[in-house]
Amino acid sequence: MRKPRILVLLIVLLSTVGGMTHAQELIDRRNHPKREQRATQNISLDEAVQMAQSRYRAKAVRAETVNNGGRRVHQIRLLSPEGKVWMVRVDAETGKMY
Repeated sequence: MRKPRILVLLIVLLSTVGGMTHAQELIDRRNHPKREQRATQNISLDEAVQMAQSRYRAKAVRAETVNNGGRRVHQIRLLSPEGKVWMVRVDAETGKMY
């Protein structure tokens, strides 16, 4: 008879601790917004260059902003230390890199 009570008490205790963890996650999200929440702000060309250089560990050799289907897109040409050159595009609204 004692074991079922202990089991119920254990379940109640674990669910309470889980609820506290969920509440803390909500507080953390409010205090530290994710990058996606920045979508309402525009990413400048300088910010896009810094993002691309940091992500790919390469040097930007050319950067410009173009209009692509009604959206502003930053096009950044990168040069790796090994001499490889490639183009990265950054959506000026969302910061999404492709």
